Amino acid sequence: MLIGVILALVGAYCTVCWFVENLRTPAQLVLNGLRQLFDGKSFTDKYGEWAVITGASDGIGKGYAHYLAGKQMQLVLVARDEAKLNRVSNELTKKYGVRTMVLVADFTHGEEVYERLERELLPLDVGVLVNNVGLGYERGMCVEELPKRTLRMLLKVNIEPATLLCHALVPGMKARGRGLIINVSSLSAAAPAPFLTVYAAAKAYVRNFSAALREELRPHRVEVQTVLPGFVRTNMTQVVATEFKDGPIAKQLVSLNNFMRYAGFTIGKTDRTCGHWSHGLQCAGLSLVPERVRIFVLKVIYSHLRKATAV
Repeated sequence: MLIGVILALVGAYCTVCWFVENLRTPAQLVLNGLRQLFDGKSFTDKYGEWAVITGASDGIGKGYAHYLAGKQMQLVLVARDEAKLNRVSNELTKKYGVRTMVLVADFTHGEEVYERLERELLPLDVGVLVNNVGLGYERGMCVEELPKRTLRMLLKVNIEPATLLCHALVPGMKARGRGLIINVSSLSAAAPAPFLTVYAAAKAYVRNFSAALREELRPHRVEVQTVLPGFVRTNMTQVVATEFKDGPIAKQLVSLNNFMRYAGFTIGKTDRTCGHWSHGLQCAGLSLVPERVRIFVLKVIYSHLRKATAV
């Protein structure tokens, strides 16, 4: 009898914890969405004039650029491909009539990249910072199979930009008493991911860094949102779309437009999102099982990717 009561209490406690963790985002969306209806402030009024987006030439970064341009924010587009950046800049100016600034930056390089970015960005009223730039695997690989140069680039691109740009721009946001930082992590940060080991670990860093930074900046009215997307149809996931064209993994790919429709809606409403409701369900499902099971699930997914693309 006593054991049954204890197990029931433990089960009730675990259920409550799961609901609190996984229903927090939908609750925030409803409550803060209602609050925004009566607020009436534009993005520029609420956060500031300029939005800085890294990795803005393609994929999710380009998606955020279009979304924020639609909110009439002036944009600083940061990436390493100048031709692509100029094309995106022209698209945004023509479609939304906003000002854009193009900053070419290769985050695989050293401190001189950040020194130049600080010189350009600190004089601006930066209200939104989207730390999106990232570098993934071409295929599933064991750690020792990664070339050393690739290993260093994975660490530099997935960790340094978010950290150092926050370090540079947070003081201005705190001084103005407003701002928003969007740090793009990954659903792979939900658990250690064999054959995607370094990338998943780097994205776990971004998730933890973002959550801790949010608490530091809360008293200063600076918001921090963590985005944990699953598979989105971008250049980074092209290998998934190609190798698993008719399989269940490829079917999980969400179009960029659908992803941004939901991810954009969550801006200013919730401090954490998977960017799309289907990815949120995946994350909730993973949180139902022990970490050992989550590791096994990710191992199965990325081992298939490793076998399919092995040469």
